[in-house]
Amino acid sequence: MDSLVGAERGTRRLRVAGGVALVAALCLGTAPLVGVVSPDVPPAYPSWPVLVLCGALCPALAVFHLRERRPAAARAVLLAAGAVAVGGLFDGVQLLLDPALAPTPELFLPRSLHPLEPGLGTWAYLLGWAGFLVAGALAAPPGPVGGANSEGGVPVVGQRLFTGVLCASAVAAVGSLLARFTSEDPFLFTGVGPGAAPAVFTGEVLLALSVPLVAGSVVSSADPHTARAGLLGLAGALTARSVPVLTAALLHPKLTVGWGTLAHLLAVFAFLALALFSGRTGTSPAGSGELGLPAPQRLTRLTGVVAAAAGVLALLAALLPQLRTPDGSAGLGEYTDLRVLLVAGCVFALLGLGVLSARGAALRPAVTVGWAVIPLGGAASLDIVLHVAGATSAELMPLGAWLTVAAIPLSGAAAVCAGMAGGAERDEVDLSELSPNRSLLAVVLPLAGLVTASFVLPVLRAPDYVPLGVFGEFGIASWGLLAALLVVLAGLAPVPFSRRPRAAALLAGSALVLGVRLAQAPLTAPGIPGAVPGPGLWCAAAGLVLAALGAVVAGRSRR
Repeated sequence: MDSLVGAERGTRRLRVAGGVALVAALCLGTAPLVGVVSPDVPPAYPSWPVLVLCGALCPALAVFHLRERRPAAARAVLLAAGAVAVGGLFDGVQLLLDPALAPTPELFLPRSLHPLEPGLGTWAYLLGWAGFLVAGALAAPPGPVGGANSEGGVPVVGQRLFTGVLCASAVAAVGSLLARFTSEDPFLFTGVGPGAAPAVFTGEVLLALSVPLVAGSVVSSADPHTARAGLLGLAGALTARSVPVLTAALLHPKLTVGWGTLAHLLAVFAFLALALFSGRTGTSPAGSGELGLPAPQRLTRLTGVVAAAAGVLALLAALLPQLRTPDGSAGLGEYTDLRVLLVAGCVFALLGLGVLSARGAALRPAVTVGWAVIPLGGAASLDIVLHVAGATSAELMPLGAWLTVAAIPLSGAAAVCAGMAGGAERDEVDLSELSPNRSLLAVVLPLAGLVTASFVLPVLRAPDYVPLGVFGEFGIASWGLLAALLVVLAGLAPVPFSRRPRAAALLAGSALVLGVRLAQAPLTAPGIPGAVPGPGLWCAAAGLVLAALGAVVAGRSRR
């Protein structure tokens, strides 16, 4: 009886979430009708029907599955819509901060340098994307997406299908960091990647991280309809992001379709095609090459390959010249922040190779935390290179910068693979007797405080030197610090409740990130006159020692 009442409550909650998503789609279409900026500037074309129709794809699909009594499938669709909506939400935030820097030709197209203020349509646009996020939050299940197959089948997810979904997610992630359109209009800002406005860049990065997470979650679902619906939901959500901009670029003579939009469209078609082959049920015959979920061993190998590739990309980015002087010579010169990226690339590439070794299963959980070294080093590198390129006559050489940008989502994909391998492994292990470990809890609590202090406080101090940080002076490097802080704290949370080998690996991954943070001081000090150690350096050193000792203690114990 209690299960029936709970199921009915869950269904009612999904209906509310579907209604919120439908209202959100209407809000998106209302934005250009009521005017996004003041004074009113028309969009590149009458975009409101396209915004409404594309925005309504996911809500309509969710309602369809609810009518067919498939709540798990409807949940997957709404979760996909909420995950992709984060990019549009930060576009709306940028409209509030400075509309001229928002790359949204489907909402308005500036005709002059006249200052623009956010109008009523900005709030409607922001409310629309926020509505999709709320719908996704309402649909979020207490446990993993999907659940058991109602027909009692076992999900059959082939290695090729899983790899295809991962590749499509990578295409979508890279497309999130590329230009949606290019323009010959001098009044239209088309900044992309690290050169975009901070709010826009934040949305791009979060979107690049969220798509692989959702895709990997839904494709491994035990419910056949959930796997298919989740991929269709991702396709519909990416359509809502890309088609309005695509239409603007096709209809306006001064706009051209950008690589980011093309990549998103390619990902849309890939998800649609993969949805046709996902969600099969049955028992995989021996030797058929089909698995209930890609075996933990295969996922472990895939984790190692992706991690090693991300590390190599970071290494190449650090070694390639990223700035060219006016006389045509290229070199890194005194831009010592690139050494941090070099160290981060070496560390993560070696970790990936370690996962490919005989002890790969033991090292794999470290990737779920250790991948933070790439955004930590990459953000520091991008910050100094873009700052110098903007403040001097040096010319940016884009290959190194784009390799840095590509390494960040690829490292995140490695963490996704590691997490899915851990999920598949836990299905084969009895976890019923596990309880919080007091000795590990005694390590994690002070370590969390040291981690927070090491990323919030500066590792160097010098006269007339204002370091970028999580609080205070905020820049691109600050996003790397914030990402590393959140990843390490999230990785420490399950340590007291984990089996000893996994706890040791998570602590080892935390130690790797703290080690790269510690290395930032000696690597960047030569370029800062009068630099002396800051409090963050000592906190990082203490945290590194504590994490290493905790990993050793956990690794030697049996549990």
